[in-house]
Amino acid sequence: MKKDKKDKSLPKKINKVKKSIIDDPLQEIGYSAEPGDLYYLSPPKELTSYPMFIDNPKKVEKSMSSFVSYDLDGTDIPDKLQRRYSDFFSLYEKLVQRWPGLFIPRIPPKKITGNTDPFYIRIRMRLLNRFLLKISEIDYLYKSEETQIFKSNVQEAHSQIDKLPDLGYNVILGKLKEAFPDYNEHFDIITGKAKFRDFELFLTKCLKNLEDFEESVNAAKEKREADKTRYCDFINGLANYEKSNMKNYTDEKQKGLVFFNTSYNTLHEKIFKLKNELVNPYICFSYWLEEEILDIEAMQIAIKKIFQLIDEEDKLKDKLKAVEDDIKKAESGNFGFFSGIFKKKENILADYQKDRMNLEQKVNDISTVIQIVSDNMSKNIETFKAERVKNYYRHLKMFAIMNRESTKVIRELWILIDKALSEICPNAGDDEDFVAKPMSPDDEKFNGDGPFD
Repeated sequence: MKKDKKDKSLPKKINKVKKSIIDDPLQEIGYSAEPGDLYYLSPPKELTSYPMFIDNPKKVEKSMSSFVSYDLDGTDIPDKLQRRYSDFFSLYEKLVQRWPGLFIPRIPPKKITGNTDPFYIRIRMRLLNRFLLKISEIDYLYKSEETQIFKSNVQEAHSQIDKLPDLGYNVILGKLKEAFPDYNEHFDIITGKAKFRDFELFLTKCLKNLEDFEESVNAAKEKREADKTRYCDFINGLANYEKSNMKNYTDEKQKGLVFFNTSYNTLHEKIFKLKNELVNPYICFSYWLEEEILDIEAMQIAIKKIFQLIDEEDKLKDKLKAVEDDIKKAESGNFGFFSGIFKKKENILADYQKDRMNLEQKVNDISTVIQIVSDNMSKNIETFKAERVKNYYRHLKMFAIMNRESTKVIRELWILIDKALSEICPNAGDDEDFVAKPMSPDDEKFNGDGPFD
Protein backbone atom coordinates (compact mmCIF):
# COMPACT_ATOMS: atom_id res chain seq x y z
CA MET A 1 0.00 0.00 0.00
CA LYS A 2 1.30 3.40 -0.90
CA LYS A 3 2.10 5.39 2.19
CA ASP A 4 1.49 9.09 2.38
CA LYS A 5 4.26 11.35 3.53
CA LYS A 6 4.03 12.44 7.12
CA ASP A 7 2.69 15.91 7.78
CA LYS A 8 5.74 18.10 8.41
CA SER A 9 3.57 20.47 10.45
CA LEU A 10 3.09 17.95 13.26
CA PRO A 11 4.25 19.44 16.56
CA LYS A 12 7.47 17.89 17.83
CA LYS A 13 8.38 17.49 21.47
CA ILE A 14 11.57 19.19 22.52
CA ASN A 15 14.11 17.55 24.82
CA LYS A 16 12.07 14.37 24.95
CA VAL A 17 13.91 11.60 26.77
CA LYS A 18 14.68 8.75 24.37
CA LYS A 19 13.47 5.33 25.33
CA SER A 20 15.68 3.14 23.18
CA ILE A 21 15.39 -0.58 23.02
CA ILE A 22 18.65 -2.29 24.00
CA ASP A 23 20.97 -2.72 21.00
CA ASP A 24 21.45 -6.09 19.39
CA PRO A 25 23.14 -7.43 16.21
CA LEU A 26 19.93 -7.06 14.19
CA GLN A 27 20.11 -3.27 14.08
CA GLU A 28 22.08 -3.41 10.86
CA ILE A 29 18.87 -4.34 9.03
CA GLY A 30 16.62 -2.01 10.98
CA TYR A 31 15.45 -4.24 13.81
CA SER A 32 15.88 -3.71 17.51
CA ALA A 33 15.33 -6.01 20.48
CA GLU A 34 15.89 -6.65 24.12
CA PRO A 35 18.32 -9.60 24.15
CA GLY A 36 16.68 -12.71 25.52
CA ASP A 37 13.21 -11.17 25.22
CA LEU A 38 10.46 -11.55 22.65
CA TYR A 39 9.70 -7.84 22.35
CA TYR A 40 10.91 -7.04 18.84
CA LEU A 41 9.77 -3.81 17.22
CA SER A 42 9.43 -3.73 13.48
CA PRO A 43 10.42 -0.87 12.70
CA PRO A 44 11.57 1.68 13.98
CA LYS A 45 14.47 1.20 16.37
CA GLU A 46 13.13 3.68 18.93
CA LEU A 47 9.60 3.99 20.21
CA THR A 48 10.02 7.74 20.49
CA SER A 49 10.23 8.10 16.72
CA TYR A 50 6.50 7.30 16.57
CA PRO A 51 4.04 10.21 16.30
CA MET A 52 1.99 7.94 18.59
CA PHE A 53 3.07 4.94 20.63
CA ILE A 54 2.07 3.08 23.76
CA ASP A 55 4.20 1.73 26.58
CA ASN A 56 4.17 1.16 30.33
CA PRO A 57 1.24 -1.31 30.50
CA LYS A 58 -0.60 -1.39 33.83
CA LYS A 59 -3.24 -3.80 35.06
CA VAL A 60 -6.35 -1.91 36.21
CA GLU A 61 -8.94 -3.50 38.49
CA LYS A 62 -12.43 -2.11 37.96
CA SER A 63 -15.56 -3.46 39.69
CA MET A 64 -15.85 -7.11 38.61
CA SER A 65 -13.33 -7.00 35.76
CA SER A 66 -9.78 -6.01 34.98
CA PHE A 67 -8.04 -4.61 31.92
CA VAL A 68 -4.67 -3.30 30.80
CA SER A 69 -4.08 0.42 30.42
CA TYR A 70 -1.20 1.88 28.40
CA ASP A 71 0.50 5.26 28.32
CA LEU A 72 -0.15 6.90 24.95
CA ASP A 73 2.80 9.10 24.06
CA GLY A 74 4.66 10.28 20.97
CA THR A 75 5.96 13.24 19.03
CA ASP A 76 2.37 14.40 18.36
CA ILE A 77 0.98 13.77 21.86
CA PRO A 78 1.41 16.90 24.05
CA ASP A 79 0.77 15.02 27.30
CA LYS A 80 0.70 11.34 28.17
CA LEU A 81 -2.77 9.83 27.90
CA GLN A 82 -4.25 6.57 29.11
CA ARG A 83 -5.58 4.18 26.50
CA ARG A 84 -6.87 0.62 26.63
CA TYR A 85 -7.61 -2.00 23.99
CA SER A 86 -11.28 -0.97 23.68
CA ASP A 87 -10.09 2.49 22.57
CA PHE A 88 -8.08 0.91 19.75
CA PHE A 89 -10.99 -1.34 18.84
CA SER A 90 -13.43 1.57 18.57
CA LEU A 91 -10.96 3.56 16.48
CA TYR A 92 -10.43 0.65 14.10
CA GLU A 93 -14.15 -0.12 13.77
CA LYS A 94 -15.06 3.51 13.01
CA LEU A 95 -12.29 3.86 10.44
CA VAL A 96 -13.59 0.77 8.63
CA GLN A 97 -17.18 2.10 8.74
CA ARG A 98 -16.45 5.67 7.71
CA TRP A 99 -13.71 4.93 5.12
CA PRO A 100 -15.34 1.96 3.34
CA GLY A 101 -13.36 0.12 0.68
CA LEU A 102 -9.98 1.46 1.81
CA PHE A 103 -7.15 -0.50 3.40
CA ILE A 104 -7.39 0.07 7.17
CA PRO A 105 -4.51 -1.46 9.18
CA ARG A 106 -5.73 -4.23 11.46
CA ILE A 107 -5.37 -4.44 15.22
CA PRO A 108 -4.80 -7.76 17.00
CA PRO A 109 -8.10 -9.58 17.65
CA LYS A 110 -10.01 -9.46 20.90
CA LYS A 111 -9.05 -11.95 23.58
CA ILE A 112 -11.66 -12.95 26.14
CA THR A 113 -9.33 -14.64 28.63
CA GLY A 114 -5.66 -14.22 29.41
CA ASN A 115 -5.50 -10.64 28.13
CA THR A 116 -3.65 -9.51 31.26
CA ASP A 117 -0.94 -12.17 30.97
CA PRO A 118 2.45 -10.36 30.82
CA PHE A 119 3.66 -12.39 27.83
CA TYR A 120 0.46 -11.69 25.88
CA ILE A 121 0.58 -7.99 26.80
CA ARG A 122 3.99 -7.65 25.14
CA ILE A 123 2.74 -9.29 21.94
CA ARG A 124 -0.38 -7.10 21.88
CA MET A 125 1.67 -3.96 22.57
CA ARG A 126 3.93 -4.66 19.62
CA LEU A 127 0.99 -5.13 17.25
CA LEU A 128 -0.89 -2.09 18.60
CA ASN A 129 2.24 0.02 18.14
CA ARG A 130 2.51 -1.29 14.60
CA PHE A 131 -1.13 -0.23 14.03
CA LEU A 132 -0.37 3.28 15.33
CA LEU A 133 2.70 3.54 13.12
CA LYS A 134 0.76 2.49 10.01
CA ILE A 135 -2.07 4.91 10.78
CA SER A 136 0.40 7.76 11.20
CA GLU A 137 1.86 7.00 7.75
CA ILE A 138 -1.53 7.30 6.00
CA ASP A 139 -2.23 11.00 5.97
CA TYR A 140 -6.02 10.96 5.56
CA LEU A 141 -6.44 8.39 8.34
CA TYR A 142 -4.05 10.18 10.68
CA LYS A 143 -5.88 13.50 10.19
CA SER A 144 -9.32 11.91 10.37
CA GLU A 145 -11.89 12.88 12.97
CA GLU A 146 -11.70 9.38 14.43
CA THR A 147 -7.93 9.49 15.04
CA GLN A 148 -8.05 13.05 16.34
CA ILE A 149 -10.47 11.96 19.07
CA PHE A 150 -8.29 8.95 19.89
CA LYS A 151 -5.21 11.11 20.50
CA SER A 152 -7.01 14.04 22.13
CA ASN A 153 -7.06 14.65 25.86
CA VAL A 154 -10.29 12.77 26.61
CA GLN A 155 -11.11 10.01 29.05
CA GLU A 156 -12.71 6.81 27.76
CA ALA A 157 -11.83 7.58 24.15
CA HIS A 158 -13.83 4.59 22.92
CA SER A 159 -17.12 6.08 24.16
CA GLN A 160 -16.40 9.36 22.35
CA ILE A 161 -15.43 7.56 19.13
CA ASP A 162 -18.50 5.31 19.30
CA LYS A 163 -20.73 8.40 19.33
CA LEU A 164 -19.58 9.38 15.85
CA PRO A 165 -22.55 8.90 13.49
CA ASP A 166 -22.63 6.75 10.37
CA LEU A 167 -21.97 8.84 7.28
CA GLY A 168 -24.10 9.25 4.18
CA TYR A 169 -22.53 8.55 0.79
CA ASN A 170 -22.44 12.28 0.02
CA VAL A 171 -20.25 12.91 3.10
CA ILE A 172 -18.06 9.87 2.40
CA LEU A 173 -17.65 11.08 -1.18
CA GLY A 174 -16.51 14.51 0.02
CA LYS A 175 -13.86 12.92 2.26
CA LEU A 176 -12.64 10.64 -0.51
CA LYS A 177 -12.36 13.44 -3.05
CA GLU A 178 -10.26 15.39 -0.58
CA ALA A 179 -8.04 12.37 0.13
CA PHE A 180 -7.74 11.32 -3.53
CA PRO A 181 -8.14 14.43 -5.70
CA ASP A 182 -6.40 12.79 -8.68
CA TYR A 183 -8.42 9.57 -8.85
CA ASN A 184 -9.09 8.01 -12.25
CA GLU A 185 -12.64 9.02 -13.23
CA HIS A 186 -12.58 6.50 -16.10
CA PHE A 187 -11.53 3.46 -14.07
CA ASP A 188 -13.09 0.31 -15.56
CA ILE A 189 -15.24 -1.09 -12.76
CA ILE A 190 -16.05 -4.31 -14.64
CA THR A 191 -12.36 -5.17 -15.09
CA GLY A 192 -11.68 -4.02 -11.53
CA LYS A 193 -14.34 -6.33 -10.07
CA ALA A 194 -12.79 -9.34 -11.79
CA LYS A 195 -9.33 -8.37 -10.55
CA PHE A 196 -10.59 -7.89 -6.99
CA ARG A 197 -12.46 -11.19 -7.01
CA ASP A 198 -9.39 -13.10 -8.22
CA PHE A 199 -7.18 -11.43 -5.64
CA GLU A 200 -9.71 -12.09 -2.89
CA LEU A 201 -9.68 -15.82 -3.76
CA PHE A 202 -5.89 -15.79 -3.75
CA LEU A 203 -5.81 -14.11 -0.33
CA THR A 204 -8.15 -16.74 1.11
CA LYS A 205 -5.80 -19.55 0.00
CA CYS A 206 -2.77 -17.56 1.12
CA LEU A 207 -4.25 -16.98 4.57
CA LYS A 208 -4.87 -20.70 5.07
CA ASN A 209 -1.27 -21.49 4.06
CA LEU A 210 0.10 -18.85 6.42
CA GLU A 211 -1.99 -20.09 9.34
CA ASP A 212 -0.70 -23.64 8.79
CA PHE A 213 2.86 -22.36 8.48
CA GLU A 214 2.40 -20.30 11.64
CA GLU A 215 1.70 -23.49 13.60
CA SER A 216 4.95 -25.03 12.36
CA VAL A 217 6.96 -21.89 13.09
CA ASN A 218 5.53 -21.55 16.60
CA ALA A 219 6.35 -25.20 17.29
CA ALA A 220 9.92 -24.64 16.06
CA LYS A 221 10.16 -21.46 18.13
CA GLU A 222 9.09 -23.26 21.29
CA LYS A 223 11.52 -26.10 20.60
CA ARG A 224 14.39 -23.65 20.09
CA GLU A 225 13.52 -21.91 23.37
CA ALA A 226 13.56 -25.29 25.11
CA ASP A 227 16.87 -26.18 23.40
CA LYS A 228 18.32 -22.85 24.52
CA THR A 229 17.31 -23.57 28.11
CA ARG A 230 18.75 -27.10 27.91
CA TYR A 231 22.01 -25.77 26.47
CA CYS A 232 22.38 -23.26 29.29
CA ASP A 233 21.56 -26.05 31.74
CA PHE A 234 24.32 -28.10 30.10
CA ILE A 235 26.88 -25.32 30.66
CA ASN A 236 25.68 -24.96 34.24
CA GLY A 237 26.04 -28.72 34.60
CA LEU A 238 29.69 -28.52 33.54
CA ALA A 239 30.25 -25.74 36.06
CA ASN A 240 28.57 -27.76 38.80
CA TYR A 241 30.73 -30.75 37.87
CA GLU A 242 33.83 -28.63 38.39
CA LYS A 243 32.50 -27.33 41.68
CA SER A 244 31.52 -30.74 43.06
CA ASN A 245 34.11 -33.04 41.46
CA MET A 246 37.04 -31.27 39.83
CA LYS A 247 37.91 -29.28 42.92
CA ASN A 248 38.65 -32.61 44.64
CA TYR A 249 40.41 -34.19 41.64
CA THR A 250 42.73 -31.18 41.37
CA ASP A 251 43.28 -31.03 45.14
CA GLU A 252 41.25 -27.81 45.17
CA LYS A 253 43.73 -26.01 42.92
CA GLN A 254 41.92 -23.27 40.98
CA LYS A 255 44.49 -23.45 38.18
CA GLY A 256 43.15 -26.86 37.21
CA LEU A 257 39.62 -25.53 36.65
CA VAL A 258 38.05 -23.95 33.57
CA PHE A 259 34.74 -22.41 34.62
CA PHE A 260 35.81 -21.39 38.12
CA ASN A 261 39.25 -20.11 37.19
CA THR A 262 39.39 -16.37 37.80
CA SER A 263 42.11 -16.06 35.17
CA TYR A 264 39.48 -16.46 32.46
CA ASN A 265 37.22 -13.46 33.04
CA THR A 266 36.33 -13.23 29.34
CA LEU A 267 34.96 -16.75 29.50
CA HIS A 268 33.02 -15.91 32.65
CA GLU A 269 31.44 -12.87 30.95
CA LYS A 270 30.50 -15.00 27.96
CA ILE A 271 28.75 -17.51 30.20
CA PHE A 272 26.92 -14.71 32.02
CA LYS A 273 25.54 -13.40 28.72
CA LEU A 274 24.95 -16.79 27.12
CA LYS A 275 21.18 -17.05 27.61
CA ASN A 276 20.55 -13.53 26.34
CA GLU A 277 22.92 -13.83 23.39
CA LEU A 278 21.39 -17.09 22.17
CA VAL A 279 18.61 -15.38 20.23
CA ASN A 280 15.78 -17.47 18.83
CA PRO A 281 15.66 -16.97 15.03
CA TYR A 282 12.13 -18.35 14.76
CA ILE A 283 10.89 -15.28 16.61
CA CYS A 284 11.32 -13.15 13.50
CA PHE A 285 9.21 -15.51 11.38
CA SER A 286 6.61 -15.80 14.13
CA TYR A 287 6.17 -12.03 14.24
CA TRP A 288 6.34 -11.74 10.46
CA LEU A 289 3.48 -14.24 10.12
CA GLU A 290 1.37 -12.42 12.71
CA GLU A 291 1.80 -9.19 10.78
CA GLU A 292 1.26 -10.82 7.36
CA ILE A 293 -1.99 -12.37 8.54
CA LEU A 294 -3.26 -9.03 9.88
CA ASP A 295 -2.37 -7.27 6.60
CA ILE A 296 -4.06 -9.95 4.49
CA GLU A 297 -7.18 -9.74 6.65
CA ALA A 298 -7.16 -5.95 6.27
CA MET A 299 -6.99 -6.30 2.49
CA GLN A 300 -9.80 -8.89 2.51
CA ILE A 301 -12.01 -6.56 4.55
CA ALA A 302 -11.35 -3.64 2.18
CA ILE A 303 -12.23 -5.73 -0.90
CA LYS A 304 -15.33 -7.10 0.83
CA LYS A 305 -16.43 -3.51 1.57
CA ILE A 306 -16.07 -2.61 -2.11
CA PHE A 307 -18.38 -5.47 -3.10
CA GLN A 308 -20.83 -4.40 -0.39
CA LEU A 309 -20.83 -0.92 -1.92
CA ILE A 310 -21.50 -2.41 -5.36
CA ASP A 311 -24.39 -4.46 -3.95
CA GLU A 312 -25.80 -1.35 -2.28
CA GLU A 313 -25.51 0.53 -5.57
CA ASP A 314 -27.49 -2.22 -7.32
CA LYS A 315 -30.21 -2.01 -4.65
CA LEU A 316 -30.43 1.76 -5.04
CA LYS A 317 -30.69 1.38 -8.82
CA ASP A 318 -33.52 -1.13 -8.36
CA LYS A 319 -35.32 1.35 -6.09
CA LEU A 320 -34.79 4.10 -8.63
CA LYS A 321 -36.21 1.95 -11.40
CA ALA A 322 -39.25 1.14 -9.24
CA VAL A 323 -39.86 4.86 -8.61
CA GLU A 324 -39.53 5.64 -12.31
CA ASP A 325 -42.11 2.93 -13.03
CA ASP A 326 -44.43 4.48 -10.42
CA ILE A 327 -44.00 7.88 -12.10
CA LYS A 328 -44.99 6.43 -15.48
CA LYS A 329 -48.07 4.84 -13.91
CA ALA A 330 -49.00 8.06 -12.13
CA GLU A 331 -48.64 10.09 -15.33
CA SER A 332 -51.06 7.71 -17.06
CA GLY A 333 -53.53 8.03 -14.19
CA ASN A 334 -52.83 4.60 -12.75
CA PHE A 335 -52.67 5.32 -8.99
CA GLY A 336 -52.85 3.05 -6.04
CA PHE A 337 -56.33 2.97 -4.49
CA PHE A 338 -55.50 4.89 -1.31
CA SER A 339 -53.11 7.29 -3.05
CA GLY A 340 -55.87 8.32 -5.44
CA ILE A 341 -58.27 8.98 -2.56
CA PHE A 342 -56.06 11.01 -0.24
CA LYS A 343 -53.75 12.83 -2.67
CA LYS A 344 -54.09 14.79 -5.83
CA LYS A 345 -52.33 13.61 -8.99
CA GLU A 346 -49.87 16.52 -8.99
CA ASN A 347 -48.96 15.91 -5.34
CA ILE A 348 -48.38 12.22 -5.97
CA LEU A 349 -46.17 13.01 -8.95
CA ALA A 350 -44.28 15.63 -6.90
CA ASP A 351 -43.54 13.05 -4.19
CA TYR A 352 -42.35 10.53 -6.78
CA GLN A 353 -40.18 13.15 -8.47
CA LYS A 354 -38.65 14.04 -5.12
CA ASP A 355 -37.90 10.37 -4.38
CA ARG A 356 -36.36 9.99 -7.83
CA MET A 357 -34.09 13.00 -7.35
CA ASN A 358 -32.94 11.74 -3.95
CA LEU A 359 -32.27 8.26 -5.31
CA GLU A 360 -30.47 9.62 -8.38
CA GLN A 361 -28.21 11.65 -6.11
CA LYS A 362 -27.50 8.62 -3.91
CA VAL A 363 -26.74 6.48 -6.96
CA ASN A 364 -24.40 9.14 -8.35
CA ASP A 365 -22.69 9.53 -4.97
CA ILE A 366 -22.17 5.82 -4.33
CA SER A 367 -21.09 5.25 -7.94
CA THR A 368 -18.35 7.87 -7.54
CA VAL A 369 -17.38 6.42 -4.16
CA ILE A 370 -16.99 3.01 -5.82
CA GLN A 371 -15.00 4.62 -8.62
CA ILE A 372 -12.53 6.20 -6.17
CA VAL A 373 -12.05 3.23 -3.85
CA SER A 374 -11.80 0.79 -6.77
CA ASP A 375 -9.15 2.90 -8.47
CA ASN A 376 -7.30 3.09 -5.14
CA MET A 377 -7.64 -0.66 -4.53
CA SER A 378 -6.34 -1.50 -8.01
CA LYS A 379 -3.16 0.44 -7.23
CA ASN A 380 -2.97 -0.93 -3.69
CA ILE A 381 -3.01 -4.53 -4.86
CA GLU A 382 0.21 -3.99 -6.80
CA THR A 383 1.80 -2.11 -3.91
CA PHE A 384 0.59 -4.76 -1.47
CA LYS A 385 2.22 -7.52 -3.51
CA ALA A 386 5.50 -5.59 -3.75
CA GLU A 387 5.49 -5.03 0.04
CA ARG A 388 4.94 -8.73 0.68
CA VAL A 389 8.03 -9.54 -1.38
CA LYS A 390 10.07 -6.90 0.43
CA ASN A 391 8.89 -8.08 3.87
CA TYR A 392 9.66 -11.70 3.04
CA TYR A 393 13.22 -10.92 1.95
CA ARG A 394 13.72 -8.68 4.97
CA HIS A 395 12.59 -11.29 7.49
CA LEU A 396 14.46 -14.06 5.72
CA LYS A 397 17.61 -11.95 6.05
CA MET A 398 16.79 -11.32 9.68
CA PHE A 399 16.42 -15.09 10.24
CA ALA A 400 19.79 -15.69 8.58
CA ILE A 401 21.48 -13.05 10.76
CA MET A 402 19.89 -14.39 13.95
CA ASN A 403 21.00 -17.93 13.09
CA ARG A 404 24.47 -16.67 12.33
CA GLU A 405 24.68 -14.69 15.57
CA SER A 406 23.40 -17.57 17.68
CA THR A 407 25.92 -19.96 16.10
CA LYS A 408 28.64 -17.34 16.56
CA VAL A 409 27.87 -17.10 20.29
CA ILE A 410 28.33 -20.86 20.76
CA ARG A 411 31.46 -20.91 18.61
CA GLU A 412 33.02 -18.02 20.56
CA LEU A 413 32.21 -19.76 23.86
CA TRP A 414 33.99 -22.96 22.84
CA ILE A 415 36.94 -21.06 21.39
CA LEU A 416 37.41 -19.52 24.85
CA ILE A 417 37.05 -22.93 26.51
CA ASP A 418 39.57 -24.43 24.08
CA LYS A 419 41.98 -21.58 24.77
CA ALA A 420 41.65 -22.13 28.52
CA LEU A 421 42.25 -25.88 28.12
CA SER A 422 45.33 -25.22 25.99
CA GLU A 423 46.81 -23.32 28.92
CA ILE A 424 45.61 -25.66 31.67
CA CYS A 425 46.38 -28.93 29.90
CA PRO A 426 48.09 -28.47 26.49
CA ASN A 427 48.02 -32.18 25.62
CA ALA A 428 44.37 -32.76 26.66
CA GLY A 429 42.74 -35.23 24.31
CA ASP A 430 45.93 -36.25 22.50
CA ASP A 431 46.28 -39.77 23.92
CA GLU A 432 44.40 -41.76 26.46
CA ASP A 433 47.48 -41.80 28.70
CA PHE A 434 48.22 -38.05 28.48
CA VAL A 435 49.86 -36.43 31.47
CA ALA A 436 48.26 -33.22 32.72
CA LYS A 437 50.44 -30.14 33.17
CA PRO A 438 51.67 -30.32 36.77
CA MET A 439 50.51 -27.69 39.23
CA SER A 440 52.78 -26.21 41.82
CA PRO A 441 51.91 -26.22 45.52
CA ASP A 442 51.59 -22.42 45.31
CA ASP A 443 48.68 -22.51 42.86
CA GLU A 444 45.66 -20.62 44.16
CA LYS A 445 43.23 -22.84 46.03
CA PHE A 446 39.61 -23.16 44.81
CA ASN A 447 37.40 -21.19 47.22
CA GLY A 448 34.03 -21.86 45.60
CA ASP A 449 33.74 -18.40 44.10
CA GLY A 450 33.02 -18.17 40.42
CA PRO A 451 30.55 -17.07 37.76
CA PHE A 452 27.84 -19.47 38.94
CA ASP A 453 27.83 -18.57 42.65
